[in-house]
Amino acid sequence: MTAWSMLQLSEYFSAITRAGDELSAARIAVQRATEATDAELGAVLCGDTLAASVGLGRSPDPAVFARVRAGIETSAFPGFGDAYVTVHALAGEHDERLVVARADEPFTAEERQMLQGMAKVLGLALRSLRTLAAEQHLRLEQEREAAARLVLVEALERREMLLETLLRVQRAASQGTPLGELLDAITSGARALLEDGGAALVLHDVDDPSILAVASLAGAFRHRDAILHAAGRAMTAGRPVADGLLAAAPVHIGDRVAGGFVITGHGEVVRDAERRDVLAAFSEQASLALTGAHTAAAVYEANHCPLTRLPNRALFLQRVERVLAENAGAALLYLDLDLFKQVNDTLGHAAGDELLRGVAERLRATVRETDMAARIGGDEFAVLLEPIAAEQEAWDIAQRVIDAIGEPFEIAGRMVTTRASVGIAYSGPGRTAERLVEDADLAMYRAKKTRPGTCRAFEPRMRTDLLRPAC
Repeated sequence: MTAWSMLQLSEYFSAITRAGDELSAARIAVQRATEATDAELGAVLCGDTLAASVGLGRSPDPAVFARVRAGIETSAFPGFGDAYVTVHALAGEHDERLVVARADEPFTAEERQMLQGMAKVLGLALRSLRTLAAEQHLRLEQEREAAARLVLVEALERREMLLETLLRVQRAASQGTPLGELLDAITSGARALLEDGGAALVLHDVDDPSILAVASLAGAFRHRDAILHAAGRAMTAGRPVADGLLAAAPVHIGDRVAGGFVITGHGEVVRDAERRDVLAAFSEQASLALTGAHTAAAVYEANHCPLTRLPNRALFLQRVERVLAENAGAALLYLDLDLFKQVNDTLGHAAGDELLRGVAERLRATVRETDMAARIGGDEFAVLLEPIAAEQEAWDIAQRVIDAIGEPFEIAGRMVTTRASVGIAYSGPGRTAERLVEDADLAMYRAKKTRPGTCRAFEPRMRTDLLRPAC
């Protein structure tokens, strides 16, 4: 899940929990759902009754939305035309669902995942409001004894704790909490609400996807094999299942089943309905967290060199363009390794790869936290120095880089020495990222040609000399 959608969900949870009645909660839900997905139409239905809607006026025909069911990809709407649709069941006991439609493009798996989370929380909120209304009615009618009312109040408090716990998890996700910590927060949050039970998240093993493994555990379980068995049943069924004292629900990465969320517990403190709410809510949270991590990992892989883990050329140029647009004082170092071909030829490409990884590590350790080092390609690297107060500062950092890379590397049981020839180019009016890289490359070429293992700054005549025909 992207950071944007995580933030939207956090704000959505806050708004839903503050709603004073079912109508307000439904209106907030449908407004936030359509805004978050740039959709034109939306509705919350309870059976065939329209609780709230946007896009078709104040009093649309409920049948227009009621005929849209799960599995339908498009539908026609009066006065609007054909639209892509998505339907998500609420976490309730009735035929309640969130319907969202838009004209321009189908909904992505990530958007459907986010809307499913919205629908689940809306269902929980509606159930809380109905329970509260029932409790108030019982007080007015005085049809229940004090003990029964106390049980109801305690249930409401636990339901409020559920919503507060979900909100804390979502805030942690939007703040970039590491995935392992986030999953532990999810199982711990579920465990705290169960009181007499435990919670576990089961995922496919990283090294062998055919094997299931417990990724996070909170509370006491008698037999770990029983956890895996319950999770496997839920994954196969594609829905929540009961397995003795255990209950499990599948968790997803987008549309793909990735594992199972398992809870256990018995006794009368937490009722079965409340356990079902915990299972539904926290399995959904686990799915959101896993989807968000999967999306972030894909973006990272697309923008980083798989060998050195440094930013690649595309990401580096984006950063340079942004800095140039801000007119900030900056400099660019372009460096090439001397003797790299000899390492590849004598020790093999595996040793060459190890040398490149070692150079990347020394670059990270040598430049400042505000700088960005990148692998441009082959044995060539670049560093964006930002901010730079004076040209001498760039020279000093460049010399530190040369000195660090000049120290011997231990590779394949041998001490290997290489050098870095470095070119410097400075930011200025009208400069582009590509031009700045080209200028620093020219300066590096001049340093490598005249005195390898040294540094040169770009001068305009270097470009002129490059274009001058040889005699």
